[in-house]
Amino acid sequence: MNDWISWLPDDILVSILSSLPLKDAGRTSVLSSRWKNMWKNTSHLNFVDDSALDKIGKDQRQRNMERSKYVRWVNSVLKSLLHKGGLTLEDFRICFDVGKSSSEAISQWLKFAFERQVEKLELDLLEFGHHMSLPGNVYVFPDKFLFQNSCVLHCPHPPTTCTTLFNFKSLRSLSFKNVQVSGEAIEFFLHNCPFLEQLILHDIEKLSKLEVCGSCLVLKHLELCCIYDFISLEVSAPNLISLSVGTTNGLVLKNVPMLVDLHIRCAKVEIPLLVPALCCCVSQLEILSLFLEMHRAHHIVMLNFPDMPKLKRLDLSFQANRKARDESVLKLTSLIRKFPILEEFVLEIIWFGCYTWTGREVTKVTQFPHQHLKVFKYLGYDGHSSDSDAVMFILENCVVLQEIIIDPICPPYPWHAPLGKRELEAAQMVRSCAKQLFEPRVSEHVRLIIQ
Repeated sequence: MNDWISWLPDDILVSILSSLPLKDAGRTSVLSSRWKNMWKNTSHLNFVDDSALDKIGKDQRQRNMERSKYVRWVNSVLKSLLHKGGLTLEDFRICFDVGKSSSEAISQWLKFAFERQVEKLELDLLEFGHHMSLPGNVYVFPDKFLFQNSCVLHCPHPPTTCTTLFNFKSLRSLSFKNVQVSGEAIEFFLHNCPFLEQLILHDIEKLSKLEVCGSCLVLKHLELCCIYDFISLEVSAPNLISLSVGTTNGLVLKNVPMLVDLHIRCAKVEIPLLVPALCCCVSQLEILSLFLEMHRAHHIVMLNFPDMPKLKRLDLSFQANRKARDESVLKLTSLIRKFPILEEFVLEIIWFGCYTWTGREVTKVTQFPHQHLKVFKYLGYDGHSSDSDAVMFILENCVVLQEIIIDPICPPYPWHAPLGKRELEAAQMVRSCAKQLFEPRVSEHVRLIIQ
């Protein structure tokens, strides 16, 4: 049998190897002398070990051993690449349960990436397999990586002529998850990386204020999630397309003419700040995703959302108590009249409390035809009369509806315990009832999916 793949030129082979998991690419070195160092030409270093993370998730006693193996693996790969002249990195990703105890190694990894003018950098130091960490256990990003004199970073007005330790002009995407990084360092990256288009910060400690402002910013995507100490966030970025934030506390949006995709998570006490925070962009939004920590559907309706003439997709998630008697989901369907060209509506209700069949307030809403809604997805549907009324309202009023999806179970969050036998049996009963109720009422051009 002919070995056709070995006939390919080196650049094609390197491209193929770059698409493989890093460990698999490294294993090709034993194929022949030509292949021995071929994988070292890759510009994609993705240090992900899902199997080890699964072991830690199932048995935390494996944590220290798997951490040591991961650190040795990364160190070994980078050592083999140290003398590879001219190597630049398109992306460099660290994704594992390592933290403060591995600070020296992590800093060396970052140094390696910065020296090779990395374009996409992701430092994802999840703990126990998810993004929740114990205070004080996280890696602290060293300010010394930014200026040769790190004290400059914390001056009230850092001089613009200071020499940076590395050339950051190639950086296009930066992601820090479960890392302690200062606001000054983030703002440094924003203003010293002229091609930075994406910034992602998750689970960041001791970050209270941040200004993402500048007429010259090329930033297109900004994602700030679980920034626990936030009291002030100002965003003024003329090229920003998508924004995801975990609070409305201190949120100020201005000069965001390109913003069309907005995701917001609100604590219960922050709900009144939601609509005022949206005032500068409601007329341009095309996608809006809201996670609201509140326990009454009518509170959402009472927010008095402004009309959004360009909105095409709405994702609405909120927490609700099964014991509440006024949890009429039907009220929420009246929101769609605020969004005249809405095409997709995803409603997610995260129920808590006992799984019991309790009475609900019956609500009437004005019937009106909606001319654009094509997809309605209901996660957390539990079969009460108000829930079925909401689905029937969509079926009767959305004249171009193509698909309706019903799922009694919401996607699990990392900290949620697995569903018990009682919950699974109840969910199956809800599915059966929904099928009997809706199948005869769905027209032939609408696809009904009960998950």
